Amino acid sequence: MIYAAIAIIVVAIVLFGLSFFMNDKFEELESQVEQLSISTMQDTYQMKKKIKILEEELLPEDITQDTLSQNDSSNF
Repeated sequence: MIYAAIAIIVVAIVLFGLSFFMNDKFEELESQVEQLSISTMQDTYQMKKKIKILEEELLPEDITQDTLSQNDSSNF
């Protein structure tokens, strides 16, 4: 009985020691998800920036002035 208890304790100590040297799969997965999230946010930011530039180029500022002048003329 004592041999079985000693054997279990030795196996437990060996497995505990090995657990420190094994690669953590969840840590790698978490790192990959974090990198994906960062790259997605960067892509979204760049796309929003490009859309804003395109909107500024395609929609002239005179539209608001034209709209205001049309509303003023319709009031008369």
